Amino acid sequence: MFRIFVFVTVAAVGFCIAAGTANADRVILIPAGSTLSTGTIKAEYLASSEGGDAKAYWVNLGLSRFEVEGARFQDFGPDDVDAFGIQASVIPETSFTPAIALGIRDIADKTEGKGVLYKGQSLYLAVSKSVPVTGGVPLLIQDVKVHGGVGTGGLSGVFFGVEGSVVPLGIKLAAEYDTDNFNWAVSYSVIPVIGAKIVSLKDDIYYGATFSISF
Repeated sequence: MFRIFVFVTVAAVGFCIAAGTANADRVILIPAGSTLSTGTIKAEYLASSEGGDAKAYWVNLGLSRFEVEGARFQDFGPDDVDAFGIQASVIPETSFTPAIALGIRDIADKTEGKGVLYKGQSLYLAVSKSVPVTGGVPLLIQDVKVHGGVGTGGLSGVFFGVEGSVVPLGIKLAAEYDTDNFNWAVSYSVIPVIGAKIVSLKDDIYYGATFSISF
């Protein structure tokens, strides 16, 4: 019940006091319906605050309508695990249509049964849409982005999430259901290309950083 309460609270905050964010490759763990633009590189690092040494690293690269992902999960168990994936943009977001993407996560199925943040190879369809907030809403409230999708394997079932930003504070909020757990994240851009974040994943708290740049 506590996990559900936290998820609903963060999601409500995201819907009610959040502004729209730029296209994202991933909400927290679930994929989004949009891909990184060509020449954009995004890197992310997370470390467990629960007294263990578990760490996760991601690097994502946008290539035309495709996005390539490399991930490493370190010290979750006796072996470090590497995973690679690719996602293709099927339909870009417009005023009337959501962004739709198809992808495969952990192509070589290296994460199944390893106790890491991914749970094995997954084929998925992801959808994302910006939701404008209008009609007498204070200026701090702009729009939010909602996500959903369905997958197989490690993402078997339905997943969904919401994200946004609190202006002018620049704090970004996200909440999701990854077919098994409710996760949430709070992040802040220290400078335009570097951000800091706190994330709850599978009932564990992680701290981390992100880096993104476009060429």
